[in-house]
Amino acid sequence: MRHRLTGGAAAAIIALALASCSTSEAIPPEDGGTYETLGDLKESVEVAGWRCPELVLHNDAKYSASSGSCGEGLSLAVYANDASLESQLDFWKPIGQFPINVGRNWTVVSVDPKLIQRKLGGAVIYTGQ
Repeated sequence: MRHRLTGGAAAAIIALALASCSTSEAIPPEDGGTYETLGDLKESVEVAGWRCPELVLHNDAKYSASSGSCGEGLSLAVYANDASLESQLDFWKPIGQFPINVGRNWTVVSVDPKLIQRKLGGAVIYTGQ
């Protein structure tokens, strides 16, 4: 007795095989994408591996729509538009030398910018240069 695979069954087997080869880690957008709220950014940072049990709003990022910190070493901000983000980066430029993760409308200052970039995308820039 011969067994034949129907076209649908063959397609299902191929799809399962391809799915098993894919990685479970999502690839972030190269430009870092955008976030509607600071809470959305916080959530993504937590998924990336940072703990942020309490986000303290402070608006220290002068030109941000909203900013806050998750303790020492982790500050988050979202911006209303490109001009606000650019103004903030210009403001930070002469300050010391520290890394800033930059997305389309957000910044994250942390001690591990490569982790944030790997998980959220965007660029890492350094102040003081």
